Amino acid sequence: MTDDSITAKTERLEEIIDQLEAGEVSLARAKELHEEGESLLAELKDDLDVADGEVIDQ
Repeated sequence: MTDDSITAKTERLEEIIDQLEAGEVSLARAKELHEEGESLLAELKDDLDVADGEVIDQ
């Protein structure tokens, strides 16, 4: 895990949110984006080790 990979995942997640909020995608595409977003969130949660509200550097 690097800061760059976290940044890239976060930026992609923001792109997905923007596309979904714009409402200009088909239902099928919205479902694909939602699934991709859920996957990215899970990866980000795994990448970040949080304890007592503090990020711990590994």
